[in-house]
Amino acid sequence: MKDETATSEVSRSEFLRRTGALGVAGAASLGFPLLEMRSLGAKPLPPPKDVIAAGGGATVKIGHVDSFSGVYAAAGESQHTGLEAAIAEWEKKNNRIKFELVRGDDAVSPAVGSNEAKRLISQVKVDVLTGGLSSAVGLAVSATAQENNILFLAIGTHDTNITGAKANRSCFRQTCTNAMLASAVGPALLKKGKRWYFLVADYAFGTDGYARLSKILRANGGTEVGADKHPLGATDYSAYLTKARNTDANVLVFSNYGPDTQNSAKQAVGLGLHKKMAFGGILCGNEVAVGMPCDDIADANGGLFGYIWGPEAGGTRTKYVYELLKARAKAFPTNWRQYLGFMAGENLIDRINAAGTTDTETLIKAFEGHQYDAAKSKPAYFRKCDHEAVQQTYAGEILRKSKRRSADEYFVIASTVGGDFAAGPCDNPDSAAAEKIITTEKIGPRADYTPVNTK
Repeated sequence: MKDETATSEVSRSEFLRRTGALGVAGAASLGFPLLEMRSLGAKPLPPPKDVIAAGGGATVKIGHVDSFSGVYAAAGESQHTGLEAAIAEWEKKNNRIKFELVRGDDAVSPAVGSNEAKRLISQVKVDVLTGGLSSAVGLAVSATAQENNILFLAIGTHDTNITGAKANRSCFRQTCTNAMLASAVGPALLKKGKRWYFLVADYAFGTDGYARLSKILRANGGTEVGADKHPLGATDYSAYLTKARNTDANVLVFSNYGPDTQNSAKQAVGLGLHKKMAFGGILCGNEVAVGMPCDDIADANGGLFGYIWGPEAGGTRTKYVYELLKARAKAFPTNWRQYLGFMAGENLIDRINAAGTTDTETLIKAFEGHQYDAAKSKPAYFRKCDHEAVQQTYAGEILRKSKRRSADEYFVIASTVGGDFAAGPCDNPDSAAAEKIITTEKIGPRADYTPVNTK
């Protein structure tokens, strides 16, 4: 009689990938045959391609959804090289468990990002998801991960809502939120002046960054002289900048990123705004500054931006991480996007091995409260209440070429705030909203999926 409970078949390679170190006993318990009926003296069968021979270990597939094309392509590639570096370092220490990266290009589109996440989940059968650069895309991928009961570690999405009002239980964030960045760069910018004009990219990251910095400005008696929103990927900012030039603003605040920051900063310098006001913003890094008129900005009133990490972060292994990333920086300068990818890769590998499984709920518990060496002067940790990576956060100052430690290091850390101060307490409105969601949601089983055993 046919066994009605056997509803699907599992290939030998997929079985080995899933069971990993279960070995013979584990195979027997699952009903797989212990002997192969082959002729005496036949050559041994080669191991499946996705199984490492030494120890018969399993393969864990990490789906990386990121902007590999479009306005953020350079930054997305930077995050990928960081992930690659983390996996390469793991492979030097362990030849039993293999971690495989599978890419999905979101093309800086929430709809495309969601579809790529679904493809990786349902067709490729990735075990976890990571990635994200555009906050709008990150929110879409986070929602897709929630719907499919898979863990998602957002690498570089800064919109505070991802671990705030739009949080979910299956999502963690590796980078600093806009709220954390604002707490670092806001006070530094106030020293440059208290009359700010904002240039805002009209999507989740830009509008959230604007809201966070504007709140700090007003709380300290400052004045918002004006604010203009522009489309993502705009090329002409002259109308906005001419309006700003005709005001008495003493700080021009860029709440945008990537080519938007490059192009708007160039045009602002072209119109002479750097001679009458300081420049600053919610976020910038080497991969963006390479296309900015840094000497003009530095020589006038200076430039201060939210900043994630640099070679002077002061940790015991900062130099080690920096050199690893520098070796992989091809066609772009070493940058904190690489660093975020590296930290995400390290934490995924560490937590999957600590949990002993890729089961989503087990992984969530392994991440919550996990403290790690962030290659900064103080440790970081994933907070249980909102799933943020609580870490030191910086204001970075743009330097002219003659003052840089190297040609491709455009920033120096100008000020540092501690992780707990930057993130604020768990009862702040953003984190409280996240905690309410995270503690009430339930993670069900993934459809057509068996977790990988890594023990």
